[in-house]
Amino acid sequence: MKYALHNGETIFLHPSTYAKIPDWRIWAASGSITCPECGDQLRLVAGISQEPYFQHTSRLDCPLQGMDQPDGLPLSAARETAAGSHSPFRKRLAPRQKIQALLDRAASSLHPAQWQAVTTTEGPLLILAGAGSGKTRVMTARTAYLIREKAVDPRSIMVVTFTTKAAAEIKQRLSEEIPAQQVRALIAGTFHSLFYRMLQHHDPVRWDGRRLLKHSWQKLRLLRESGLGQGEDLPVKESDWEAALDVISRWKNECLQPSDAGVMTPASDEEKWAQTLYPLYESAKDAGGWFDFDDMLLGCYELLKGDPQVRQFYQSRIAYLMIDEFQDINRVQYETVKLLAAPQNNLCVIGDDDQSIYGFRGSDPQYILGFTKDYPEAKSIVLEVNYRSRSAIVGLGYSLIGNNHSRWKKELKAYHLEEGDCYLFYPADEEEQASRIVDEITCKLAEGISLSDIAILFRTYESTRPLIERLTEAKIPFSCHREGEAFYEKQAVRWALGYLRLSLDRDDQAALRDILPTLYVSAEQWNEIRSEAILRDLPLLDALPRLSRLKVYQRKHLQKVADVLAQLGQCTPVQALELIYEDLKLRDYVKKRASSRGVGDEERAVDDLRALLVAARRHLTLRDFLDHTAALLESEKQAFRDMHTNGEGVQLMSIHRAKGLEFDLVFIVDLVEGVLPHEYAMEQLRRGSRQSVEEERRLMYVAITRARHKLYIGVPQERFGRKARASRFIAEMSRENPPR
Repeated sequence: MKYALHNGETIFLHPSTYAKIPDWRIWAASGSITCPECGDQLRLVAGISQEPYFQHTSRLDCPLQGMDQPDGLPLSAARETAAGSHSPFRKRLAPRQKIQALLDRAASSLHPAQWQAVTTTEGPLLILAGAGSGKTRVMTARTAYLIREKAVDPRSIMVVTFTTKAAAEIKQRLSEEIPAQQVRALIAGTFHSLFYRMLQHHDPVRWDGRRLLKHSWQKLRLLRESGLGQGEDLPVKESDWEAALDVISRWKNECLQPSDAGVMTPASDEEKWAQTLYPLYESAKDAGGWFDFDDMLLGCYELLKGDPQVRQFYQSRIAYLMIDEFQDINRVQYETVKLLAAPQNNLCVIGDDDQSIYGFRGSDPQYILGFTKDYPEAKSIVLEVNYRSRSAIVGLGYSLIGNNHSRWKKELKAYHLEEGDCYLFYPADEEEQASRIVDEITCKLAEGISLSDIAILFRTYESTRPLIERLTEAKIPFSCHREGEAFYEKQAVRWALGYLRLSLDRDDQAALRDILPTLYVSAEQWNEIRSEAILRDLPLLDALPRLSRLKVYQRKHLQKVADVLAQLGQCTPVQALELIYEDLKLRDYVKKRASSRGVGDEERAVDDLRALLVAARRHLTLRDFLDHTAALLESEKQAFRDMHTNGEGVQLMSIHRAKGLEFDLVFIVDLVEGVLPHEYAMEQLRRGSRQSVEEERRLMYVAITRARHKLYIGVPQERFGRKARASRFIAEMSRENPPR
């Protein structure tokens, strides 16, 4: 039904009133929206694929259930319906470029281009495999063809993948086509596993697995214990150390030695620290006989390059070499592959330059783009048919990626004639975006879709907080790989919540101890605070202004804190937080504390405070909000514990992690400027470089092409309490003109 009662007034769902849906959600959650006929409490359902409606919570026999419009709409509701501009609930996304459907639907399991890729076995071969084009099927069939039809010994075939899961899948599929002993004889695995086996074979002492540094904390401990990680040119914070070590990893994958990196002009603080740290880190490893994962790649390359006898041994052993996900290869991997493939160069590389999204790891699409320059005799085959996605989804991805300049041109086709459902929706903010997604998931689950066939994809982890909250509240199981702290455990958020807790309980020890740094009161004064409270019979908060050795302005500020917090009990959570941010200077403190952490950290820290303010809008009292945050934090911890034991759930994951996966229904969130494309890429574009924006466009292409049947994209009008602008990618891929 489209209408309901709230405090005796009729409210009516109509395009002119859709902007009020976020408020009406709160009213419905509090039980104050009822049916005009039977008085039953109503819930508001506002997903994406259907227009919003009110639904009875308990009665199913009410005559008004399902009715769109009352017979006699009250005057107040009529005025409300007519007022305001109409706000579209969602829009269908139509691709800028129509995609042709595959007309040749022969009974063969392989279409002609796939069969050509399978049977072209001699010499260098580049297979450009578009999204959903059956890449794994081709790799499996090609390997089986070499063994079964060409009588090639499987021990002379090497198949290199980027994940152990991909290698296992190829072997599993092969076991259905060739005998098990031949599958076991095949040389298949990741770059790291295969190269490490080679190193261990030739020097087991040097490459003893017990000397492997697997984690960042092990590398940091090594530097600290060696005494080498000290100096004015080195970072202070652990996160900065890890960032510098990431830069060193990238340099090693580019075959850059410490001497090479030392003469470069650093582009950031991380690179400046890395220049100093790189030789120290290598010295510490060498002194203790340690090595890391990057050393496996670099060590294998140096072994093959420096020892002609070893190189010739592997070149004569490996007759056919096949590389998966070639668009993600880095320099040290590529140089090693070239050494292994020579001199016969029966090298087959398979990948999609449009899906190269790991630049931060050192991968470079120029290797796949330049393959035919390195191997002029190479044949090129394009797998253009997308078997995965419905035609409109293929068209959106094709229209978008065509805007990149550095790419192989492909004429993509769709296998499926059905268009599929593609929607763009413009929620008021990230909270409403999450609510609409959860409403849509609830409807789809009622229709029979499986939880594991649904994915919510995000660009950065900051997008997950409202999604996790709404999924948890709706009791919808989900799986999410956490990147960093939970939102309510972030330092700035904990401080703000600490102030709120003190406003309700001026003796809350944990809250007061948490916020002491924001008051410029040292932890060493805690015992004095407690003593003062006991001697004067005061709450801990009221003892603060009475501490000894306070300067006049400090005492004045601490008294103001105590006075302001005393007034917050009657405020809404939003009002209380605004007073804490402004009058008690928490926002200023967070900015000042973050200012030393580099460009962008200050705004990100303040964004956490803004996000908390947005979350608080859904609650009317401080007690309700604080109880909600505490319960949610515990529920989130439980959800992350459960995800390891229960695989069934909505997949909430970053776009980078989603690569290689596919789902019936995909939601992409926060498609706004500064998120996707990321602000860093936009800054690079302003400086004259389009490479980062092109990688962001490839990232969006990967997100789109994860969807099989349905694709829903959210564009919140506000994010972190600030007006957001729709991503440029919307206009590039569709006929939709997003609002500015």
